[in-house]
Amino acid sequence: MIKINYAEYAKKLTDLLGLEFPPLGAKFLRTNEPVPEGFNPPSKKIRFCQAVMEASWGKSLVIKPEEIACGPGPATFGAPIKEKVIRGEVHHALGLYETPEVAAKAILSNYRFPFGAVANILVAPIEKFPIQFDSALLRLKPEQAMWIFAAKSYHQVAHTTVIIAPDQSICSYAAVASFLKNDLTLGLGCYGSRTGTDLKLEEMVVGIPESMIATIIEALEKLKKPMEDVRSKKVFYASYPEKTPNT
Repeated sequence: MIKINYAEYAKKLTDLLGLEFPPLGAKFLRTNEPVPEGFNPPSKKIRFCQAVMEASWGKSLVIKPEEIACGPGPATFGAPIKEKVIRGEVHHALGLYETPEVAAKAILSNYRFPFGAVANILVAPIEKFPIQFDSALLRLKPEQAMWIFAAKSYHQVAHTTVIIAPDQSICSYAAVASFLKNDLTLGLGCYGSRTGTDLKLEEMVVGIPESMIATIIEALEKLKKPMEDVRSKKVFYASYPEKTPNT
């Protein structure tokens, strides 16, 4: 059992940022690692982004990479995908890229695990994890995401370079890249995640490696006053008093 109090982490992140959905965790189990109790397969074949969505509803899921219901998704976790997906034909047919060649180049450039590296993927609210997860996924709005990146920079100048991908935004970038790079990542959503989930127009997903969670929370606590200033529009109303709402 873990010694880290993930329930406390979840509450602090939710309260400090004002999150609508619980902070989620993703764990990439190797072949010799057992699935903990409490994690169940989905009732049907789903995409990884749909597993993230269902986890935000409170579910604790285990999915096998080869059973992910998404063209390129299984490859993110080291499972094979169809040749027509590799060749870019599927994404080209959807109208997402000008040519299959451009689509293929984009898909092959995404972050992924080596073939066969992952046996099972766990996705659940972080407070339900009995073992250490690999990356946290936060469904949030731009202002809330801003504070996550500000928290990383709080102790020292540490600007973050993120890759904004038009495909596999949540699986490859928010979940896997944050773990492999050990850094913050940002997913704006993609065709698959925005057509297949309840992700709202104003939402995005930030990926945080587990190793950074405690530091991020500690910095967010110290940023409470600046956060209050921003959310109250303090400077705006001082500069434009005529825009102050009637009280």
